[in-house]
Formats: sequence, structure tokens, C-alpha cells
Amino acid sequence: MAVSRDALLNILKDAYTVYFDDVSSSCSAPFLAASYAFHSRNEGYMLSKKAKLWSAETHEYVYVFSVPELNADVYEDCRKLACGLGMKNIRPHIEHMKSYITALFVCDGVTDGAVQALRKTRMHRNFLFSLYGWMDLRTAAVDLASGSITVNRAGSELKDFIRGNLEKISLRRN
Repeated sequence: MAVSRDALLNILKDAYTVYFDDVSSSCSAPFLAASYAFHSRNEGYMLSKKAKLWSAETHEYVYVFSVPELNADVYEDCRKLACGLGMKNIRPHIEHMKSYITALFVCDGVTDGAVQALRKTRMHRNFLFSLYGWMDLRTAAVDLASGSITVNRAGSELKDFIRGNLEKISLRRN
């Protein structure tokens, strides 16, 4: 049973917009299908809010690309676009703990070169020796023809998220 890119994009939109903001990007990139942003702030107090002990902010910026066939060149162009757009949004400061930039590729097919490039992708940035937090790049590609999901090391938890959303499509069809 083949899954279409549009069906998966719609399911991902439903899944992401539960906790994420749907950000309409002003960028008119050829393969950028959607972008989402998540922001969380936690604080710890002692007896009252006047005695704040700590606070930490977490952010995630997700860029979903819809590509007929993902090759190494298209992957690199889209990865650079996601990094550029994501880094513009990150504002390191003393309460910033971590940020993630996620590049998610929904593809009809993925070449071996793209799989190798995606798996070896690693981007980690510390801000002011980690005093202002850090950033990681997470990447994942879904090959709808074979049903395989490829992720980089930082994106390992994306595999279960994508697999769960693919199962939702098959449950809706039954």
C-alpha cells in the first residue's frame, strides 16, 4: 500500500500543529512544503515567584521538504536553507537552554548518495561556551517507495514520530 506525499504532509501538519505554531515562511524555496516552530519556557521558584531560582527556554524549528527524488545535491541545498532559516530565529541568551533545527524530507525516492549525506550530517553549536545554550541539527528522510526512514544521529527520535504518523495513514484507510 503506497502512501502519497500529500497524505503524509497532511498527517504531519495535523501532528505538528498540536504543539507547534504553523509558520508561513516568506521564503519561496522550491521544495519547502511547511515550517513549524515550538517554544517552551520553564521556571523554578522558591516559595514565591519573586524568588526565581532558574528558568530555561527550549525551541524547535521544523522545515518539511516535499521532494520527488532526493539526491545529494538537493539534500545539501535544502539542509543549508533549513540551517539558515533556523539560525535566524535562534536568540542565545542566559535563559536559552537548547534549540533544534529539524529538516524533514518527504520523498517518493531517495538516492544512496542522499542517504549517506544525511546520515553523516552533524551540526552542533554552543553559544558562549554553552552558557547561552546550544543548537543541534536533526535531519530525517522518508522514502515512500520503500517505506524506509533515514535519520542522522541527532534525529534518532524522529524515526518513531514518523513511523507513528505513517501508521495513522494506514489506520485512516482501513
